[in-house]
Amino acid sequence: MLKRVSLAVLFAVALGGVYPTMARQSDTFLVYGAGAAPCTSWTEHLTDKASHSSDAQWVFGFASAAGVFAGVQLKADVNAFEPFVTKYCHEHPTATITTAAANLVGMLR
Repeated sequence: MLKRVSLAVLFAVALGGVYPTMARQSDTFLVYGAGAAPCTSWTEHLTDKASHSSDAQWVFGFASAAGVFAGVQLKADVNAFEPFVTKYCHEHPTATITTAAANLVGMLR
């Protein structure tokens, strides 16, 4: 699975809107794997342990990458990740798992 996402939008969300000028940039990046899927996939996979584990590991990787590449250190236990993404995806079924993960990073920083 592959999807092109606006880097500026994701980082603006992850940074909590601190840098509104970032939204004007046109940089994009490709999303590989579970992050390219819509939130409906996350919700559907909640009952499929193997698929859900893969989705959750992708979110953990995204949060880790925020620390490595953007210096974002999350102020939460990793046990908070799954409930946050589940709630976000329930409320935003057409969003991607990447968008849910970016909101997670923005909320927990």
